[in-house]
Amino acid sequence: MTSNHRRRKIAAVATKTAPRAKPELDELDSQLQVWAREIPNLDPLTEGIVERIQILAKAFDRSVDETLEQFGLDRRAFKVLGKLRHAGAPYRRSAGDLAAHMRLSSGAMTNRLDRMESAGLIRRLPDPNDRRGTLVEPTDEGHAVWTRTVGTQAIREAKIASVLDDRQRAELHNLLRTLMQAFPGNGHGQGDIASAEPEG
Repeated sequence: MTSNHRRRKIAAVATKTAPRAKPELDELDSQLQVWAREIPNLDPLTEGIVERIQILAKAFDRSVDETLEQFGLDRRAFKVLGKLRHAGAPYRRSAGDLAAHMRLSSGAMTNRLDRMESAGLIRRLPDPNDRRGTLVEPTDEGHAVWTRTVGTQAIREAKIASVLDDRQRAELHNLLRTLMQAFPGNGHGQGDIASAEPEG
């Protein structure tokens, strides 16, 4: 190994392992100082964690909305497509099963499927196991628009998360998982980019 190559390798390792600079204080930090002064029993660190999670949640929601708008989807349609993809090939679920998983009334589910069928995103098929039942599956266009939307949002979120290195992302993920356990039964199984579930 040449001396130049050795120096480049050492520099690359040093860059990868060098600690990131501590973030500068922001407006929320100033607000927390005021709250700590005015509310003696308030823990500013805990309040800061909660406030930052809420601010980030709203920011990620806006990012999702921008991506959905880019591909002409709304959260309702996107979530139905996500539930169908989650089922695995051949990506079919009964209308009743979809309604139960999404906690919707049968009427609201029917309205949603009607709009998606008109838009060419899903098709309905007779259920061979239930003469009165209906199976729902994505069309080719439904599959394509869901894949493009998820892929685009994944890239956007990766750019956002790139302000943290691999170790920091893993640590934050573990810490958030632990914090979620303070709310048993909440926040689990929401594995898509549009978790809010509006009716209809």
